[in-house]
Amino acid sequence: QNIPIINRKFPSILTINLASSRRILSWITLIATILLAISTLIIKWAILKPIHEEIIYKFKNKQPVFFKRHSICRIIDLSSEFNIFTFPLSCFIILLFAIITKSVSFQGSKYCKGYIGIPIPLDFFAHVKRTLAAVIFAIFADELLDIANDVLNGGNPSSNKGVAIIYLLQILRVLVIGFRCYPTLAAVYIDTWFTLLCATIYVWFDFSITIVYNGLCHNDYYPSNDDYNKTNVTDIPRYLCLAYISIKLPILLFKRIRHRHIRDRQLTREQKTLLYSSLPYSVEAQYVKKLFGISNTKISTNRFPQIFQFIYTWRDDFRFSSRVVSVYTSVLLLLYFLTIQFCVQGPPLLGTIRKNSQELANLFSKLINSPDPNLQLNENPSSDFPLPDFVRTYLIAFIAALFITFIQLLIMLAGIRRNLLQAYRGDDCEIPRRISSENINYITGTFHFAGYLIGYVIVGYIFLAIFLFIILISIDAFIIYGSVKTLETILKIIIPTLLLVFFKMYLNKILGQYVFLQRAGEVLSINNRRALMIFLYFNFFLDAFLGFVAAIMRILRSIASEILYMCRLDYSPLGRKLETIDAGFSAYCGFIFVECTHRHPVLLYFVSHLLRDHLYATNKKRLSKARHKWYVAVFLLNNPILIYRRKRFLTHLQQTELKMMLIETKNLNELYIEQPPILAHRASIISVKDLEELWERRKF
Repeated sequence: QNIPIINRKFPSILTINLASSRRILSWITLIATILLAISTLIIKWAILKPIHEEIIYKFKNKQPVFFKRHSICRIIDLSSEFNIFTFPLSCFIILLFAIITKSVSFQGSKYCKGYIGIPIPLDFFAHVKRTLAAVIFAIFADELLDIANDVLNGGNPSSNKGVAIIYLLQILRVLVIGFRCYPTLAAVYIDTWFTLLCATIYVWFDFSITIVYNGLCHNDYYPSNDDYNKTNVTDIPRYLCLAYISIKLPILLFKRIRHRHIRDRQLTREQKTLLYSSLPYSVEAQYVKKLFGISNTKISTNRFPQIFQFIYTWRDDFRFSSRVVSVYTSVLLLLYFLTIQFCVQGPPLLGTIRKNSQELANLFSKLINSPDPNLQLNENPSSDFPLPDFVRTYLIAFIAALFITFIQLLIMLAGIRRNLLQAYRGDDCEIPRRISSENINYITGTFHFAGYLIGYVIVGYIFLAIFLFIILISIDAFIIYGSVKTLETILKIIIPTLLLVFFKMYLNKILGQYVFLQRAGEVLSINNRRALMIFLYFNFFLDAFLGFVAAIMRILRSIASEILYMCRLDYSPLGRKLETIDAGFSAYCGFIFVECTHRHPVLLYFVSHLLRDHLYATNKKRLSKARHKWYVAVFLLNNPILIYRRKRFLTHLQQTELKMMLIETKNLNELYIEQPPILAHRASIISVKDLEELWERRKF
């Protein structure tokens, strides 16, 4: 395919004015989003208020309380899987976008002239317009939660549908959700005034339908009068996201209409994104400059990220792809909805759960303790393990689990960046080395990355909340009742064993450092050999007993660490030998390798320069050889690391090594000490310091 050449000089860009205009536009977008979200929440509350007052009136007058849905709800919900308004409209817009989209495979067709192609919803490898894509993905997080609840509850028990039909319908619902947000994403990706106009009309229409549907047809959390205002709490994130999209799309449409005179219509969306990589302020340019030592890594000037600087530090030479930002936004919003659901719907059920748990605790205490008639308790004298009220510990457990999960996600975000930077420079100290024969597994792993991360986070969050709830119940029982015989019996068994294990562990460290090793452990050389042999003989029998305790502790530690790190894909609890059979870790490795292959900043920066030189050809005269050599000399003086990577230097090095093989071993060793072979030396960040020191020694 021939790429058209555009003879146009690339305009100079004023970075200061561009940054200030972007800052002003961001503030305008933020204020307009908040105002629109507040106004729509008020409208939704006004629609819901008459229904609420009617239910309260019937309840106080002891009348039958039945929620009668509005007639428009039957029109909106023709089926539980479809929305009769938005779904056909989204399909029609997708069809329009497919007609105006050019496809490379149809370029030679004489009928469609290159048109009619499936529009791409989002370039997951790019980092352009990530915020808008992330907000669009976050809108449907609550709908995914509804699907998960239906699957866990086994669907509608009153229906006669089979299990396979129920799961197929849930898959169909997921596809319908995808079709609803497809037009908006595709319009932003195509980035023409027509597509943005269609997306703006569609989003405003969908926002209006959402307000009516949530106010009249879809009312959650209604067991009591106190839960009335909680419906608005769950709608705040959704309405903020919808308001942001409703404001952002008209702004993009205005910018596209304003700059319609720029003659870039011959360029594809991929070429425009690739040209962005060679701009002076792009992320790829910052990475290459840092690699050459031209500029230092600058910490972001944004004040908000400095709050979490001890966990994650923003960098100007790295940006996450749209896929990472989108999946993280969806996960965080899904955690918010899940926490609200547990905190609202859970407490009314805790009374029954406490009663059943008390019976199990009594049965467990009878198996451990013999009944003590002298034991007197405050609430339940016949129980050796009284359980306190569950509501307080329940809420604390879920809030603490949410905080821990959020911290783990931030740590994983820093791990993704660290592993990507390591993969860029070929460092495999944390993740396995890439093997060419495993490319199919890598691409299938990156398919599952987003879905596995969402599933692992939700399951890990629930298990962590249950684990914390059990621990807090035990602590609360000690605080309230002062003495719990069952827990005291368990602690009497555990504490002496743990004290013995810790005493033996610190004794071994003291003996190893000051008795059995030379120079207080600075070197691994045995001292007092006779005493060591005697100690190893008696230690053989003692550690046989402690081995059973260590095995039990290993199981308990594995369970605790598995619960704590369940939400992270970059950590495999199976260990280094078995991490490849962990589906989550394999998906993470595949994601890292595919991202490194298609988003390497040096590759994008180099290809972007080639494309820019081809598209925007200039009529400059070729430099003379002497001037070209002077430019090369100045460049190598500024970047001495590259001297040892030049083709002529490597060729000369090979010849020198062949000659030195015939010389004495002493001279050969001196040469290798002075100048190590570059062909066998792996290029990494560690080698930069060595090469700079070598350059300083050899500089004349």
